[in-house]
Amino acid sequence: MERFEAGAPAPVTSVEQERAPFIARSPIGRRFLDAPTPRALALGDPPRHCPAAAIAAGPVGATRADAVSRALGACLEALAEAGDAAACGCRVIAVDDVLLAPVDAYAYAEGVGGRLVGDGRFGGRPLIAEEVDAPDGRGVRVAFFDAGGPVAVGELADNGGARLLMLDDGAVFTGWREPRGWRRGRVQERLLLEGADGARLIALIGFEPADVAEEGPALAVWPSG
Repeated sequence: MERFEAGAPAPVTSVEQERAPFIARSPIGRRFLDAPTPRALALGDPPRHCPAAAIAAGPVGATRADAVSRALGACLEALAEAGDAAACGCRVIAVDDVLLAPVDAYAYAEGVGGRLVGDGRFGGRPLIAEEVDAPDGRGVRVAFFDAGGPVAVGELADNGGARLLMLDDGAVFTGWREPRGWRRGRVQERLLLEGADGARLIALIGFEPADVAEEGPALAVWPSG
């Protein structure tokens, strides 16, 4: 892949995909690489507070400018649907095989801090949350691990829905995603879930110890209304 620096009239550096791990290893990055050209990938900006992403690709006869326009439009639409349009914008970070953002925009953490709180299962103790592609290519699967192995597997839908399967007893919780923003190529978010018996569970993804210390018990509070 090539990198454009701001103000440069032509590509200035050849960059291997492994030096852009968000593109090479994240589910949305791999979807982007698998998409036909022309293709563009847009993310919410500033990323820390704007958790949107969109890919536009093809069709035959389309131009790069078409892909960029459609990716930006879809990203902005996602922000509007989430109520973030007033404080957020979008930027294109890749077009075809060209990288358009600073190096740190392509960071990607395969494992991030995770917790399950609200039903007493793990007392909110730290877990690791790792994500993989969903089998149908839509959305993401996330697995929560403790020192003994996986304890839960979740499905995160592109439309904002979420589902979590507890591996110890097979209990299923469903609900929705409450995204906060991008952290090292992962969306920091809460999953607000309910079981068949009405029990509530909040799954935290991307909250490291410093985040938990800063927000404390508020992370386990169900939203009002």
